[in-house]
Amino acid sequence: MNAKKRPEGYFTTGEFAKLCKVKKQTLFHYDHIGILKPEIIGDNGYRYYSIFQFDTYNTISMLKELDMPLSYIRNYLSGRSPSSFLKLLEEHDRLVDDKIAELQWLKTFINGKRRITEEGIRARHGSIRLEHRPREYYIFTKYSGSSEETDEYTAFAGHISHCHQNQIYSPYVTGGLIYAENGYDDKDYRYSHLYTKLDPEDADYGEAGITIIPPRTYAVIYSTEGFSPILSMFTQLKDFARESGYTPGSYFFEDVLLDSVSRPSLESYTVKLGLPVTKAGE
Repeated sequence: MNAKKRPEGYFTTGEFAKLCKVKKQTLFHYDHIGILKPEIIGDNGYRYYSIFQFDTYNTISMLKELDMPLSYIRNYLSGRSPSSFLKLLEEHDRLVDDKIAELQWLKTFINGKRRITEEGIRARHGSIRLEHRPREYYIFTKYSGSSEETDEYTAFAGHISHCHQNQIYSPYVTGGLIYAENGYDDKDYRYSHLYTKLDPEDADYGEAGITIIPPRTYAVIYSTEGFSPILSMFTQLKDFARESGYTPGSYFFEDVLLDSVSRPSLESYTVKLGLPVTKAGE
């Protein structure tokens, strides 16, 4: 081929790279490893690609989006055929379904985190109110350690591991259950159980031992100063419930709304204490 003459209907490497919206170095790499070679190489070493190779590039790009290694792509292209292409498309269809399901779960997780964070931002320290909740789903694990941080951290890690073993990754931070009668004194409080609250979409994991709590009313109070003020809030919640005409329940839920992801220290965490209540006489 005349070195100065451009083959009609072909693209230079730069032009083809623009068409594919990639850098020229990407095409050089694909040429080097043998998955997309230029259709024509001039006497001067210039590379030229045809428009028909654009579909090949799109196939490579699609496979890469599905995290397939370049070695797999090269093997497919070296033995391509209508039947192998059909098989590839069928595999793609399954992989895309998996990707869609993963992205839908991720969107649910993000939306859950947003709701929790927004509530934490709205929270005002010491504010008390009644909250009516729909049916909720929890995983509980019994806590038998002391109130020492080392015991609690070990138990929290074990609880989280239990959830992960059951493929449960909740947007809610692991919380603690405290008995309302003997779970605290004037110096400290102790968890009876650790728990993870689930979104309804995650509630079909029967083997995880999920507990369903029916719709009910809670008296809730917020601490925007971490866990230290919680001890004084147990009695406040009980008194508020009785003054509002409700009978306090037998346990408190301690939920962390804002933690180290968005707060610099334990003392600045936002914690929500909830006490299930029922109308007196019911």
